[in-house]
Amino acid sequence: MNLKRKFPVALFLLLALAVAALALAAQTPDYAGTWAGAMNRPSGLAGLEFVLARDGEVWKATMKMRVPNGDLTPTVEEVKIAGAYFSLSATAASGVLLRFKGKFEGDKLNGTFESTRGETKVGEGTIALTRGGQMATVQPAQGAQGGGQVADPNFDAKVVKPAYSKNGPKVLFDEAHNNFHTASGRYKPFADLITNDGYQITPNKQKFSTETLKGFDILVVSNALGAPRMNQPEASNPAFTDEECDAVREWVKAGGALLLIADHAPMGSANQILGQRFGVEMSKMFTIDAQNYDKEDNPGFIVYTRESGRLADHAITHGRNDSERVNKIIAFTGQSLKGPPDSIAFMKLSDTAQDVMPGPDSKPVSAAGRAQGIVMSFGKGRVVVLGEAAMLSAQISGPIR
Repeated sequence: MNLKRKFPVALFLLLALAVAALALAAQTPDYAGTWAGAMNRPSGLAGLEFVLARDGEVWKATMKMRVPNGDLTPTVEEVKIAGAYFSLSATAASGVLLRFKGKFEGDKLNGTFESTRGETKVGEGTIALTRGGQMATVQPAQGAQGGGQVADPNFDAKVVKPAYSKNGPKVLFDEAHNNFHTASGRYKPFADLITNDGYQITPNKQKFSTETLKGFDILVVSNALGAPRMNQPEASNPAFTDEECDAVREWVKAGGALLLIADHAPMGSANQILGQRFGVEMSKMFTIDAQNYDKEDNPGFIVYTRESGRLADHAITHGRNDSERVNKIIAFTGQSLKGPPDSIAFMKLSDTAQDVMPGPDSKPVSAAGRAQGIVMSFGKGRVVVLGEAAMLSAQISGPIR
């Protein structure tokens, strides 16, 4: 072998490969850095930021979202970049899974996203980001909870023939337990409606006790939480103390009427302590039904009708007359409930309903035999528990009279 001839050739080949690699690297854009801009959602504009970094052949990222209740930092699960094409998946503290797809075009990254809870799609939209840009400015939400939900300012709460012209039942409306819904906030249309029907509402700012509840006929609790914000880990902590729950139980037993509303996670976990006082088990998850949903809107919209037998004929659904008769209810996700043997399920889930939690390792649990609306007598009082809070829509036979 002639080493003098082979060595220069080998050296030349190595140099050529190195130059080619450098040239190829020079032609491949470096996407590392900050990409920020707007996230257009049906519920309103949000800010979005990705910080991309490369570790060898693997891409990593951190993510930040700016929504009306503040900045969120979902956990990035996977990042892929193939040529100019980009994809990323992340999980928010609320359990919602976010999937992004887009394409780099110079200093722009445009694309789409969708969000899901379990197998149910709950949102979608577009993204428009710029290298080195800033997250879009978002108007702060009113109230501690924030979020994209707001009360309908145009809701007609008039009642032509109120049930009570004077001295109507006194309603204590809980606002002392980090409630997502309050009488002056997201539940204002409901509060206005029952006020116009003759009920007397008093917002509650104190812990429940014998003295707090004294003199009231009805207690409304909607989506109490264990922390000021829903996306905090502590939000699923018990929203009430044992002493408060005992006080409410004894008040109902003596003749009070409780309306307890607890939505999907983390609300189920936060309210379970109070539900247990009345023998109510909350799934503390997200409920879906792949076989009984409103196909014209969204697979997460669970449908209850009289024809199906899942909407029971009860005073709640029957109303005071034919014009108030409820024939159909659509609930958006929520959680499932199981009442004691003597309770009545007026919103019955079908045998195909399931309880799920977001995440690849979560396994659906059958919700057959459970409900999203139950009612019962308790001592001299009454209890109604709902597993969905905000997005309930009903079809009635006529206008409220």
